[in-house]
Amino acid sequence: MIFGTSVSKWLVLAALVALLWVARGVLPPFIVAAILAYVLSPLVDEIAERTGVHRRAAAVGVFVVVLIVFGIVLMLAGARLNSEVRDLERESPSIVQSVVEKLTGGQDLDLLGQNMSSRELGRRIETAAQQELGTPSQAIQAISAGFSLLFGVLLVFLSLAYMLIDGPNFFRYVLRFVPTEHRAHVEYLAIEIHHVLGRYLRGQLALIALMSTVTFLILEYVFHLPYSLWIGILTGILEIIPVVGPITAGAIAATIGFSQGGASQAAAIAIVYFVLRQVEDQLVMPIVVGRAVHIHPLVTIFAVLVGEKIAGVLGMILAVPIAATVKVVLDYAYPPGRPAARIELPREAAPTERLPEVVTH
Repeated sequence: MIFGTSVSKWLVLAALVALLWVARGVLPPFIVAAILAYVLSPLVDEIAERTGVHRRAAAVGVFVVVLIVFGIVLMLAGARLNSEVRDLERESPSIVQSVVEKLTGGQDLDLLGQNMSSRELGRRIETAAQQELGTPSQAIQAISAGFSLLFGVLLVFLSLAYMLIDGPNFFRYVLRFVPTEHRAHVEYLAIEIHHVLGRYLRGQLALIALMSTVTFLILEYVFHLPYSLWIGILTGILEIIPVVGPITAGAIAATIGFSQGGASQAAAIAIVYFVLRQVEDQLVMPIVVGRAVHIHPLVTIFAVLVGEKIAGVLGMILAVPIAATVKVVLDYAYPPGRPAARIELPREAAPTERLPEVVTH
């Protein structure tokens, strides 16, 4: 009877995992909310413990502060960011044209047997973009995307409120489905995973804010680069995608710099991104994230590629935390052994010791 109950509980967990896999298309807002709740929950617990207020009251207070901060950031940066995105969308063909002209020296190009100038290529790209964006279907898709984004933001904050308030109860509820003989193991693993992921996620959010701010200030006041706010925020967000993200951000900034100031400015921007990356890897990461995630770089690259194939950008973002979680589970199930003690053979059996010769007379 006990065996049947254990099997049924594992089947329930398997069915839950299968349901999440089928519904993975609607998970991004909930995942973002879960990450924020995971990062903010220790703050809620600290406030509740220090002030003596009920945890739910502390959770509501933290949530209100998050809403206020989000509103302030939106008021300060929203208008400029929206303007930069619109300008970039409108001027992207001219940026491509400028890059092509600088790369080719203004010479004509031979594309698929057709000879055309770089200016003509840019004009064709601009015309195609205007025609594509001007169709009714594209307008409807743009409106739909706007509503989806608004609904996603509202869903993130609604889910965040519930997760901050009822997060501990949710874990206890899930624990009910774990067989009794395995609950101690699951609780121990949950504590270890909580330590690893908590340190990693808090460090990543700090790095996003730091890299966004530093990049924006350098691009704005040193290089006077257009769209610096958009590029800075994009740089910070792409930091959470290992290997691929920083390279992509640097390439975007260098391309816009190349269209504005030529090869010298593009090279300077690339050097700045390289230096910032080294400072982050050697100084900031050890302090902010520490050694909470011990994953080989090759495993990180493999996990990111697999995550992209399975779930796109969201899979790339979650690849490292999931890999760290799997590593915690494997280290617990198969603990790394200690170095084997040196075994000394008995003297009479030592292969390197020669037996005394028998002398006969």
